Amino acid sequence: MKMRSTLAALAVAGLSFGASAATFEAQLPYQILLVDGKKTDHSVMRSIHSVNVPGGKHQFAVAYTKDFSTRSDIRIVNGDPVIIELDAPADAQLTLSYKEPLNYQAARQFLQKQDSEITVVDKRTGQAVDATIYTINRPAGMDTARGIQEHLEETGKSFGGRTSAALAAAQAQFGDAAVDADALEMLKHWWNAADKDTRRAFQIWMIQQQ
Repeated sequence: MKMRSTLAALAVAGLSFGASAATFEAQLPYQILLVDGKKTDHSVMRSIHSVNVPGGKHQFAVAYTKDFSTRSDIRIVNGDPVIIELDAPADAQLTLSYKEPLNYQAARQFLQKQDSEITVVDKRTGQAVDATIYTINRPAGMDTARGIQEHLEETGKSFGGRTSAALAAAQAQFGDAAVDADALEMLKHWWNAADKDTRRAFQIWMIQQQ
């Protein structure tokens, strides 16, 4: 639902991670396309390789792209997107760990089984972090991130970054209704901050969405 997506985005934008933030890094030739179902600020001219997130459950979408071209051959390797789901410890420094392929053929072979080759390691401890890692087919079209979003939504695997604690609190207050607790709190914040005319305009808009 459009309204729900907007509220979730506001909630993410309003978070202040502070000292409890964890970092997630996908070093070259990987880049981070999605964090908890939301696009990162990547573009054709800009790659995102590190993000900060609060401690808790998260879902990342990363993709491998590397140019092995020579003077006589164009050899650009684009891997299928990899989805990584994990529970990030607070202050963790998470990074991808794998044996990097050294040439074009090795890269093609690596990408056939990349989800089984990759692990996530906390650089603070040097220990692997439990994670669910799987590959999805690369979406058609130019907007790869949007294609991944649509695939995750269609297959019921989209993830809003809601922590277990937030879900438990929402269920205690609202029962079994599917409530995004973080988005609800942000909605309350903006409602309380709005003036009377803005609230009335929002009420009219909300009725029109039903």
